[in-house]
Amino acid sequence: MIQFGCNSENDSITKEPPPPKATTVPLPEAMYIQNGCISCHGPEGNGRGTRTHLLRETRIPNFQDRTTYLNGSSKESIANSIKNGIPGTYMKAYSHMRKNEIDALADYILKMQKNNR
Repeated sequence: MIQFGCNSENDSITKEPPPPKATTVPLPEAMYIQNGCISCHGPEGNGRGTRTHLLRETRIPNFQDRTTYLNGSSKESIANSIKNGIPGTYMKAYSHMRKNEIDALADYILKMQKNNR
């Protein structure tokens, strides 16, 4: 008798390996990656992302150095730049983001600053 879709007790069962464990990325880092910040500002926020070579004629802020911020380096200034963009630069407005996402991203950028207050 031929059976389809069922294993008999005598058939060897090949087990697949278990799926990898899920990785949880904290919200601030997820916002930085998902919204493309990393492509211009780089993984460390030093202004050396994968798209930097396309923006040679543009000054990309180095989040590690507060003196390179165009609109100020406070959390409020950073959040404002994220929400509204910076006219005359490649920094577009991220008005689609929720306030808690913008605040989380601003906090993440603050933590990148080397010369903190």
